[in-house]
Amino acid sequence: MIPVHTPDTVRAAERPLLEKLGGGLMRRAAHSLAVDCDRILRDRRRAGAAGAKVLVLAGSGGNGGDALFAAAELARRGAGVTVWPVGSTLHGEASAFLGTHARWREPGEQPVRDIRDADLIIDGIVGIGASGGLRGHGADSARIIRGHQTGGTGPTVVAVDIPSGVDPMTGHTHDDHLPATHTVTFGALKPVHVFGAEHCGTVTCHGLGIDRELENHTPYARLVERGDLAAWPRPGRTSDKYTGGVVGIHAGSGRYPGAAVLATAGARRATSPMVRFAGSCHGAVTTAHPEVIGTATTGEAGQVQAWAVGPGTGTGDDEAGILADLLATDLPVLLDADALTLVSSRTELAEAITARGHRGAFTVLTPHDREFRRLAGTAPGPDRIASARALAEKLNCCVLLKGRVTVIAGVDGCLLVDAGCSWAATPGSGDVLTGITGAAIAHRADPGMVALAAKIHAEAALACGGPVPSGDIAEAVRGVVREAVNPDR
Repeated sequence: MIPVHTPDTVRAAERPLLEKLGGGLMRRAAHSLAVDCDRILRDRRRAGAAGAKVLVLAGSGGNGGDALFAAAELARRGAGVTVWPVGSTLHGEASAFLGTHARWREPGEQPVRDIRDADLIIDGIVGIGASGGLRGHGADSARIIRGHQTGGTGPTVVAVDIPSGVDPMTGHTHDDHLPATHTVTFGALKPVHVFGAEHCGTVTCHGLGIDRELENHTPYARLVERGDLAAWPRPGRTSDKYTGGVVGIHAGSGRYPGAAVLATAGARRATSPMVRFAGSCHGAVTTAHPEVIGTATTGEAGQVQAWAVGPGTGTGDDEAGILADLLATDLPVLLDADALTLVSSRTELAEAITARGHRGAFTVLTPHDREFRRLAGTAPGPDRIASARALAEKLNCCVLLKGRVTVIAGVDGCLLVDAGCSWAATPGSGDVLTGITGAAIAHRADPGMVALAAKIHAEAALACGGPVPSGDIAEAVRGVVREAVNPDR
């Protein structure tokens, strides 16, 4: 898992090295930036920086200094450099270092031909300390260049640390911002590189020697990688159909029988242990999955190590009673869909979840944004990590907030899963996720297993490669798991 730190944490970690190296730290960052720019240019032209035309947007702060020092190195490699000053001042040492090796435009002088001629544009307008939208010449520059980025074509833009005009904590854009083809960042990934990935392009991170200092700081979140799926449970030499954790699924109704089938499919294809189903759709479920043990009620289901409850069940008094009974146990319980609606409308169920947390019983809620609003009383804010954390603390449980970037918030921190696409936003997809996650917490009930389940679901949707019905996502789960636990086959 990749640590994701806030800009404030990265600046704090840089401080000891900055006191030791002074301007040398900026030179170190600029060298990394220049090397990456040369590599990017080599992908476009064999000679790399030699003979290339580079346009630099230089702001007043450290990002402008990074960009100018990097431009000087590219000029020494044979690049023709043009600088657009877009701040009230320029970094003095970096400007002097570049000096006559560049063509310097006057502030506000922004010829379109500079954009058309550029093989690469370095965005050094603002960095991680910025807030609000771009202003003045910076906003004008971003607007002009963005006008040349239509239809997926246009100049190659390399952002220094973050794309200018994109919020470093949330990834939200302001009216004037400059999307990047590549982003070169320093120290650690920041939230913008995950939540604003579509504006960052390909992200490269250089540690700059502050890695050890960052170990003294708790990450704001951790990003789950595909390689982390190697930790997905697999049967051992002495395993049987019970030892990996049996999940009980309670889902579906006469109106929504598909929810029962899809949730069960997610669980069945994610793990090898037994899956039990309890509910009125047990006939449809056992027809689709004859290896599943089906019963009409949760009381008849037999022994399980976790319950996954809610997709398509309805929200009547009977369902509220079933949910109350399950929450009264100490078994891990996952609540989705109609179960979340019941919790948001019945105070006693919310109180039962909080009480479970106090006695050490694991509960995970899996809302989308509208369900989150009903549970929390307000929609997720721009900082989705903070929003998910607040609900997790309020109810003393684990919260999986669905989205293109799914946030898994527990009492000890947050995990992030970037889906890589939005094809999973389709009816029934959440039912499949319920089954996968239920199977995961039957094996081991903690936020890490919840995050791995979300990653498997995301990879299954991505593997389908386009508009995809939920049944196909469920079908793809087995292949994702097989590849994850047998990487050499």
